Amino acid sequence: MSETARRTTGGVIALFFLMLWTATGTAMQQKPPAAPAAPQGPPQAADPWFVRTTRGSFQTLRGPDARFSMEYPSKDWLVVPSGGAAAVILAQKKGNAAVVVERAPLRQELAPEEITDLFAQLETDVVRERQPTAADFQSRVIDAPGRRLVVLQYVRPGVAGPERVRQYSIPLGKQLYRLTFAAPVGQFPSFDVVFSHMAAAFTVLPASE
Repeated sequence: MSETARRTTGGVIALFFLMLWTATGTAMQQKPPAAPAAPQGPPQAADPWFVRTTRGSFQTLRGPDARFSMEYPSKDWLVVPSGGAAAVILAQKKGNAAVVVERAPLRQELAPEEITDLFAQLETDVVRERQPTAADFQSRVIDAPGRRLVVLQYVRPGVAGPERVRQYSIPLGKQLYRLTFAAPVGQFPSFDVVFSHMAAAFTVLPASE
């Protein structure tokens, strides 16, 4: 990576390493009680927080050990060296946005009906514990083809002012994947479509691949 790229992404990367965590806390070790099955109804439109876009060009990135793949913009984004709980870190070249992908073990698999508002609250508690100054929390449970997930959105202090953060918590098998996207509050809307696409394109690969 060039010296210019290091300078432009340094602030965002430093902030993200401060907020990395694993799923070993008591909140994530609890298995939420099953919720009653939701009544069947007409198909729902795709949630704007979790939908692919045809705008722009994206390229594919495989995570460590080819365990998962994801798409990120073909221009103006960098793959940054990662470690610890972070499997992948991506940063926009100007330092205006960043993405962290984490993978952590679960003690047992969660059935789709167990990924509920209670699961969202447990994930919110983890964020509050690690980032006490985070505020303005919102959460959603999203049903998508082949998966059910929780999305959190909140605001936290950043290097250059308040940042908006959107975290996708995706339990798949005995792994919990957290995709965390962040950008300054004023610039977040300009990255919204990109973040949504990156999350929707995230795919766990079969072990044989």
